[in-house]
Amino acid sequence: MTDFTFYRARYQLELTGKKARDLPELLAAIKEIDESSIFDHVYHALLDSHFLPIGYPNDFAYWIADALHEPALAERLADLDLREFPDIESLKKRIIDIIEDYMAMHDVSRRADIGQEFHFIRCITVTFPTRYMVTNMNEVLETIKEIDLDSIFYYFIASRLLGGEHYKELSRWILKNDTHNLIEKLDNIYPYGFANMDALRNEIVRIIERYFWENI
Repeated sequence: MTDFTFYRARYQLELTGKKARDLPELLAAIKEIDESSIFDHVYHALLDSHFLPIGYPNDFAYWIADALHEPALAERLADLDLREFPDIESLKKRIIDIIEDYMAMHDVSRRADIGQEFHFIRCITVTFPTRYMVTNMNEVLETIKEIDLDSIFYYFIASRLLGGEHYKELSRWILKNDTHNLIEKLDNIYPYGFANMDALRNEIVRIIERYFWENI
């Protein structure tokens, strides 16, 4: 068996210069911004907070409810099942479709107050190797129990959605070293089904341990 080295990531956030005070401006900016900005505004709460915002787990939904007072639209954006989207491009398209459908049927002239504008942020990811190197699935399990939450977030959320190779490498390594359906089970994890990243880590550990139990 070949060795596999786990990586970790650091996320540098910077303002894009784009902002919005109403739905037309928000929609226009969403169509133009890059994938890292969509990713940050939808997923960052998983890493930034111990607990996710109640009711509105992404920035778009929260701002639309809080600043524009459009709860019906906010709820539609909050109810996105992120498991349906294999990449950020498809997620971005769905967000655009939801907003466009709403704008076609409702008066969207309401504007946010000055100081409550939506400011778009991009996420720059920097990756580097950790000290964790594994040679078998038992070591993978023990590493996942110990590795920092930044790495859990990177492998099971960021790398999967932003086209990063490291999750693909982990998937290939597991498939190369085992022929069962563990990767499929890991792929089906729904990040927003957990209160925080520790809970997500615990679910990953549970899946791998159960897999071991069923395949002894």
